Amino acid sequence: MTTRSQHPASAQPSLSRRSLLALGGLTAAGAVVAAGGAGTAWAETTAPSTTLLGTTGALRRLERETSVTIGVTAVVHGTERVFRYRGGDRFPMCSLFKVLAAGALVRARGYDDGYWTRAIPYTDADIVRDSIVLATKQPQQATPGELADAALRFSDNTAGNLLMRELGGPAAITAFAAELGATATRLDRWEPDLNAAIPGDLRDTSTPDDIARMYEALLLDDAAGVLASSRLREWMLRNATSGTRMRAGLTPPYELADKTGGGDYGVVNDAGVLWRPGRTPLTLAIMTRADRADAVRNDDVVARATRIVLGDRVLGG
Repeated sequence: MTTRSQHPASAQPSLSRRSLLALGGLTAAGAVVAAGGAGTAWAETTAPSTTLLGTTGALRRLERETSVTIGVTAVVHGTERVFRYRGGDRFPMCSLFKVLAAGALVRARGYDDGYWTRAIPYTDADIVRDSIVLATKQPQQATPGELADAALRFSDNTAGNLLMRELGGPAAITAFAAELGATATRLDRWEPDLNAAIPGDLRDTSTPDDIARMYEALLLDDAAGVLASSRLREWMLRNATSGTRMRAGLTPPYELADKTGGGDYGVVNDAGVLWRPGRTPLTLAIMTRADRADAVRNDDVVARATRIVLGDRVLGG
């Protein structure tokens, strides 16, 4: 990775003032904020302010066409250029939490070399569904680095649980999110139960605003320390699960450090930081949900939403 943020590393665990203003819904000169309507019990809708009608309209049409509710927050790093569509609405977080788990663990133990080289044992009882790496690993043990790699690159659910176990459980993820200023984010359960995504259930939910806030803080602003930012970027730049989601909506050349998530009720998520030649890094969070238990996950919704948002001229499309 050679393209980095244009700003020097900061030791402060917070976003830039401009990003905080923008995600707080406060518009200043040059800020662009778009908020979609509510329509379900999930919504915590903010009042519309300045909108980019073309981008907003295209997302609304995509929702109608696919029967999927979409939430988007896009932030041009270090500027007041922000696009929000249902940015404050709650969506199931699913595997997006794994970035927080890995980031919190690196912050807490990153410089303890002995810890990162010591294998953590697990048993058949620990293995849950959608564990493509750990379900077949022999012997049944993995270092913290191997757990983070499996959780972030392959969305291995057992690895996600073992990372959480090292931190003390789901409540540690909620606390870490709050430290990053993401007060609408909560994790209550373990994999795979946290993916239930029942409409109206606030457990294990976040908002596009919060996810964008946290990912920007962790990957660009060194909110968990320089080492955490470096390791998260290394793992997430080689993510293997978003080929039909956000990456399918991008045109090379680019570098993307992202994390996907998926759950019941057709939930499909993708969020990360995008680097493109000659452009400022962009943090993009796309979250979806449906109201039917038989809804099928539709990766193409995320790919199309990515193309719509990146085609926006204000965001540098």
